[in-house]
Amino acid sequence: MLINKTSYKPNKSLTKYIDRIYVLKQSGEFKLPAILPGAGLELLFHTHEPFLINNHKCNDAHIICPRNSILHIDDTNDVSFISVRFKSGAFRHFSSIPYLELNNQFASVEDIWGTRGKDFLEQLNEYHTIQNKIKSIESFLLKCLYDYHDKQNSKWDTIMYSLYKQYSSISLKELAAYTNLSYRQFERNFKSQFGVTPKKIQRIIRFEATVKKVLLDRESGYLSTALDQGYYDQSHFINEFQFFAGEKPTDYFITKNYDHHFYDKSIETSERF
Repeated sequence: MLINKTSYKPNKSLTKYIDRIYVLKQSGEFKLPAILPGAGLELLFHTHEPFLINNHKCNDAHIICPRNSILHIDDTNDVSFISVRFKSGAFRHFSSIPYLELNNQFASVEDIWGTRGKDFLEQLNEYHTIQNKIKSIESFLLKCLYDYHDKQNSKWDTIMYSLYKQYSSISLKELAAYTNLSYRQFERNFKSQFGVTPKKIQRIIRFEATVKKVLLDRESGYLSTALDQGYYDQSHFINEFQFFAGEKPTDYFITKNYDHHFYDKSIETSERF
């Protein structure tokens, strides 16, 4: 079994919306790590046979947008794909489909962009190197950004960024005041933008940040990290972990998950090809 994962910085015009583009190749029989709920969205382009997630056969190119539950990738052989990892809430600038219809879905490129998406995939298949495929993907996304970006919605990027960076301390009422809306109006508009309530995304971000730190730092215990991230006590974190992952943290934080997961350190350590 061999797993190779390489991350690249996206085109400069896309860095506001995309965290990274990475290529994953796996040969030999192996079970890829589970995908836990998070605040982002990934757009995958399989360069080999698509895998199955929770017994769902994925398309050749599709999104992954988990919000409520853990996703298990079935046993696989020879997996290869390019993934575009979008920042929290950023994909709405590239499509007319509301997030409410994308959360927890595996929508295909054709589902999202119709004939335009189908034509793009046909063009993408004509490229044989990973570098050329990535450049083609970026070119397509830049065109989508030009067509779908609505400047009137940009203020919500600031709201999401603030919530992502200060999830453990920020007040949702303060965020509502920033928008000059009542809290009820703020909550309704936030959900219209991102498909979930601000309180729910705050919980998701905190959960994601905690698990990421524990795994990347290879911490044998999770409690101190959980408390640092804003959980009241051990019981609070265990309940949240079971809600999002469907199992206890003691069952999840084991050697195989420390060794293999989808979390990454800052993209600053990666390079553009």
